Amino acid sequence: MSVQSKKNEVYAMDYDFRFKYETLRSLLDKNGNALQILSDLEADLNHMRHYDPRIKLPIQMLITKALLMAQELNLMTGNSYSELYEVLFRLRYQADGLFLDKTLDADAERSTAHKPFVVSLDPMATTASASELPPDPAVIGGKAFGIWQLGREFEDLTPPGFVVTTAAYNRIIQDNHLHDRIRLLLTDLDVIEDQDLFQSRTETIRRLIRESTVCKEIETAMVEQMELFEQRFSTRLWAVRSSAVCEDSVHSFAGQFDSELQIKKENCINAYLNVLAGRFTDRAVRYRTHHHFREVDTPMAVLFMPMVDAASAGVVHTCDTRNPDANTLVVSTVQGLANRMVTGEEQADTFMVAKGKEPLITQVMGAKEVKPAADGENPGTAGYIPQEKVLEIARIAMDVVDRFGHELDIEWAIDKTGKIRFLQARPLNITGDGTPASVRPTIKKESLPILARGITIFPGRAEGPLVFWTPGDKLSQIPEGAVVLVAHPRPELGAVLPKIAALLVMEGSPVGHLATLVREFSVPSIFRMGETAHNLLKKNTLSVNATERTVYDGVRWPGIRERVLARIARKNRQQKKSGPLYDLILALNLLDPDASSFKAGACRSVHDTLRFMHEMAVRTMFGFGDRQDRGWSKKSKKLVTDLPIKFQLIDLDNTIPEHLKKVTPENVASVPFKALWQGIMDKRLAWPERWEKQMRGMPSDFKETVLGGNRGPRRTSEKNYAILAGDYMNLNARFDYHYAMVDAMVGPGTEHNHVHFRFRGGGASDENRARRARFLERVLRQEGFGVDRSTDLVTAWFRRYPRKDSERALERLGLLMVCARQLDAVLKRDSDIKRYADYFANGEFKMFL
Repeated sequence: MSVQSKKNEVYAMDYDFRFKYETLRSLLDKNGNALQILSDLEADLNHMRHYDPRIKLPIQMLITKALLMAQELNLMTGNSYSELYEVLFRLRYQADGLFLDKTLDADAERSTAHKPFVVSLDPMATTASASELPPDPAVIGGKAFGIWQLGREFEDLTPPGFVVTTAAYNRIIQDNHLHDRIRLLLTDLDVIEDQDLFQSRTETIRRLIRESTVCKEIETAMVEQMELFEQRFSTRLWAVRSSAVCEDSVHSFAGQFDSELQIKKENCINAYLNVLAGRFTDRAVRYRTHHHFREVDTPMAVLFMPMVDAASAGVVHTCDTRNPDANTLVVSTVQGLANRMVTGEEQADTFMVAKGKEPLITQVMGAKEVKPAADGENPGTAGYIPQEKVLEIARIAMDVVDRFGHELDIEWAIDKTGKIRFLQARPLNITGDGTPASVRPTIKKESLPILARGITIFPGRAEGPLVFWTPGDKLSQIPEGAVVLVAHPRPELGAVLPKIAALLVMEGSPVGHLATLVREFSVPSIFRMGETAHNLLKKNTLSVNATERTVYDGVRWPGIRERVLARIARKNRQQKKSGPLYDLILALNLLDPDASSFKAGACRSVHDTLRFMHEMAVRTMFGFGDRQDRGWSKKSKKLVTDLPIKFQLIDLDNTIPEHLKKVTPENVASVPFKALWQGIMDKRLAWPERWEKQMRGMPSDFKETVLGGNRGPRRTSEKNYAILAGDYMNLNARFDYHYAMVDAMVGPGTEHNHVHFRFRGGGASDENRARRARFLERVLRQEGFGVDRSTDLVTAWFRRYPRKDSERALERLGLLMVCARQLDAVLKRDSDIKRYADYFANGEFKMFL
């Protein structure tokens, strides 16, 4: 070949590479913007209905970007992936069809049609024809709907009231421009572990709502209703209570929201806004997150009821939740109002009543002691409520159950005239632990319980380290799988029920809010253990048999601890998101780029196409370099470093002195490269070689096959390339047995600055690799990155920040890449994820050895 021919070949290769590079850079930039749109859409679909027109425009923008990316990928590959056009046009057609779907249109029409801001629950205020149609629970909320049902069947027993509806709530959010602000404050709140940050965000939302302006139309409707009731019933004081959609249903939301009592008419707006703000208490937000409620599905209505001048009040459970087959109901009562009883602040007298035509009190548990009935004797009464009233409440409750057709949790009060009033009714959720009641462990004399007393709230056995919690302690400090001991059953403890092994309470009522949540979360629990429970504080690990109301020192039952941790993991496992637009746009189905199904035609969502195009574009770029046997070496320079990594640097705009063949990091003038390398070279870091130690003496091909080295676009024996410019870097490499990509542009402005990071793979088990991915997600979010994670694949982005912030993000990313390099060999338990994330945040890098 002539000299001129060689020059022409090199020139053609240079041109081809430059074209592919510029196209890749454009594709990656669009990919970053598309991921941002995806992230925003996921947040939007949590706060908006799928048919909301505000969803349509970003979807159209997203698909347009995806089509442009498909065009660029095909330019890079000679139309190797033309099938992508057909896939994306089909997805666009299906998405457009959802917005035109008649069913969704009907839903949208019902949603956007004018709904009343106030609805009366007074049967006297409705016409006969109107009373035949039940009110919509989506408008008046769960608690108000339960009151309406009670009032329809038991008008004389149920105080009338009115509801400020979810339409009013939505109007206030709209008028005060709170939708976007609330959405931003709730973003990623489910993964924030910093309790102070969590509380700061929720408090900000509550403040925004409390400071909101209520339009004249809503205020006038509220005042008119209050005046009507005051004329009819001489009412002067009001109870203002939450009535969120889904409240008092299968999910009780017990104690999660706030109420306002003894409210005068002139203070009704402030009380109303305070109850609305209570939708965003820490415990309510965590409750919705745990049960995977979308924010848009639980708007808040507010129930106004005249205050009952209560001589006594309480709760009746129409069956004994500890033993549903016992044909017994439970009546708990206190003097005055029951609000302090249901929050666990006041002890109640509790009556066990045998059901039947003539109900019979079989046991009385006084506020301070338990009084079983002697043989053939009726235990009589306790405290201040006459036995006849307890039996009357029981008879009425049984009648209510007959009318409703299911067991109920009913709040009641007796006014100063002796009249019984029912103030709330919700389904009584009863679940069991699946253990036959006849199974009893053999108790050896030397292993008797150290405490045996109290009442069972939810049965079952559990083991774990003891934690004594007081109201001044942070709930976030309670470790996963702990046995928690408290003095009183405070409602905020509901936030930790999903992650604890068992709950022991010195005082408390079996019908309070926390008891309801305990049954809902199926946590073995014993209440009313008394002051002697302080003796447990001398122990480290406890074994609890809530069924038998016994507590043992140490580990007692083999395998129970593992079952408890498995239960917690199962309860907290993220529920698969779904929905018509989610499935078409956001779902990620292509998880393994090495699978035979990783093809353009297998893409079932827009997210799939983005994942596929990014993977194929990067492979094409570096596959091009690997195929250049001649000439390519002249375009790349070896990076010389003491670290156990190999890089060839490709210089695009003279960031490396041309005469150098071997380059040290100090020779490179690329801003993003220098920032990333500063983190990688940090002297506090160590480069562990766990796999090398374990596999010493094995052939390299065997190690790559066993440890996953043949997965992904590059093998560990191949060269790793970094494309560099003064303001740009694309680093694409294998580190041991995982695959990492960093694409960054850092310049003086902010508009085009970005840091993109992708990470997958590892040499350990699938479970351990997934744990490392969760560790990366946790740390990256703490560092301000947006993150998308599926199994062991992590994609993160940090965009449109000033140069200084972008450089710091790259430096922290360099630190993280080294720390996480072989962490899949270390993360054996889920609890290790937070521990190592804390090590990283605190700069304890020696822990990653």
